[in-house]
Amino acid sequence: MKDYITVLLEDLEEHDREYLGWEYFMQSERAMKAMKTLEKTFSHEQRELFRDYEDKQTTLDGTGRMALARRAFLLAKEIYR
Repeated sequence: MKDYITVLLEDLEEHDREYLGWEYFMQSERAMKAMKTLEKTFSHEQRELFRDYEDKQTTLDGTGRMALARRAFLLAKEIYR
């Protein structure tokens, strides 16, 4: 059984397009273009290493965001008790 914070976090993640805003998506598009431009300069081996790095970095970023969001919920819970 999932705890209520996990359920809330999953719901926020599922609906992130509704609240992240235009600026976030513009920055995301710029970052994607820069990454694709950089990746064109890589050898096959470098491309594989970069993709491995991206996978690990994406996992790390997600874990950090979830931990921070969880802590924010717990702090709000304490404040509004």
